[in-house]
Amino acid sequence: MSDLYPPCAFHHDPINPRQRDEARFALVLRSLRKFGFLLPLYARQDGLLLSGHQRSDAAARLGWSIPVHVVAKHIRDTAGLNLTFNRATNDFTLMDVHHDRMDAEALRHLLESLPDADDPYPCRNPVDVAIAPLLAANLHGFNRYACNAARQLGEYGIRMPIVMDEDGTVLNGIGRLQYASERGEATLPAVVVSREKGEAIRRVMNGLSMDFRLNDGFRDVLRTNAFRRARQRRKALGSGYLFPLRESGKERCRDFSISANAGRLKATFGPRILDFGCGHGDEARMLRKIGIGVTTFEPFRSTGGVPSRKRGRYSASAFLRAVKDGQRFTSILLSSVLNSVPFDADRRHILTICAALCDPETTLFAAARSRHDPNWVETSQGIGLGKTAARSARFILLDEPGMSVSELNANPKVQRYFQPSEFRSLFEDLFEDVSIGLHINNVTATCRRPKPIDLDRLRQALRFEFDLPYPEGRMGFADKALSAFSQRLGVSL
Repeated sequence: MSDLYPPCAFHHDPINPRQRDEARFALVLRSLRKFGFLLPLYARQDGLLLSGHQRSDAAARLGWSIPVHVVAKHIRDTAGLNLTFNRATNDFTLMDVHHDRMDAEALRHLLESLPDADDPYPCRNPVDVAIAPLLAANLHGFNRYACNAARQLGEYGIRMPIVMDEDGTVLNGIGRLQYASERGEATLPAVVVSREKGEAIRRVMNGLSMDFRLNDGFRDVLRTNAFRRARQRRKALGSGYLFPLRESGKERCRDFSISANAGRLKATFGPRILDFGCGHGDEARMLRKIGIGVTTFEPFRSTGGVPSRKRGRYSASAFLRAVKDGQRFTSILLSSVLNSVPFDADRRHILTICAALCDPETTLFAAARSRHDPNWVETSQGIGLGKTAARSARFILLDEPGMSVSELNANPKVQRYFQPSEFRSLFEDLFEDVSIGLHINNVTATCRRPKPIDLDRLRQALRFEFDLPYPEGRMGFADKALSAFSQRLGVSL
């Protein structure tokens, strides 16, 4: 149940990634006058708004109070929940990301033709309705993606009402209806509106949304969340380690025998590897067992739900010590790293650092998921039927082609899927010899003969990579990195 509060009792989440469009905000104002609050706002116990930022501001302009449900469960990861609310409060499909394409003028005319609301707060008086007849009447509108989003909110203990007209047509909340049915519930709360306003309400609640734009705070959240999850442990070498051996990729990676192919691995990678972005270090341990020396670097070390600054600094210290001591590398590997690094400039910083560590005899091998990967096909074309897809509420980001965000309930994470031409563009200004290929569902790069180092570019890269953000602060090793690379390269950074 929501209670009424003045808008000033709550504050916006500073990392809310929704960018206000004034024309659409005017429609939010108008829709409040016409319909009132059909759904409550949600907030954390400390007054941080989790959903309803635009409606809160609109109510303040109107001089209204706001109906707010204060969530009982402790919520730390507001970034993920902010995204989940946005996908769950609108009956969005997987492909609903271009919010600026709505016909704002047509919606304005439709709203002007309707009378103002008698009750500003219909969400405070829901009625319990039977689920079975609603299911039968609304089968045509079922939306697996919306159901997934409702499930994710349910994991926080948040159960929003649906909005329906007096004929039993669900105008908003079809996913919430599906989720309640899956849970075996007999009834659910509903806000019932007039037939006259039904179509306008459907268009407002399912189409009127602000654009997703990444501010600096949200960008740092996505950077921190690039860590490899605890469940993602390797028991075999992945594609990023097998494509240099010219394995066909027709067999599963787990069928590849490391011990039987120890000679090939040593001949391909040489005696000393740098595994940049090594995750849990599983592959490094496998290669060390067959006598290959491996230096690792993983800034986002994690044993559980979030990366640890202490563990990241420990890994960075060991890596920078090897750099300062002049350790040479016969091969540098970037296996799946570039998929998880959320922004193009960040990826180029990593490659700049790796290129600076390449001798004329060093080969850099990189592999990342391509746009043939089933996860991208599912994200860009529709929900699949697998176990992961059936619970997914990921969606496409528009900042770059081939970019999506997933795991909205557990540290939202970006995945970037590449075309071969896009992968080539990352490497060709750093290496004279770049060979691009495909292996299983990955695009690959084999790079040799590094170009002369651009010291200013390297300086910027080191300042970025060794001052990465963590939940408890930043790494704070930029000066240490500049010193280590200066000594190794014999230059002043």
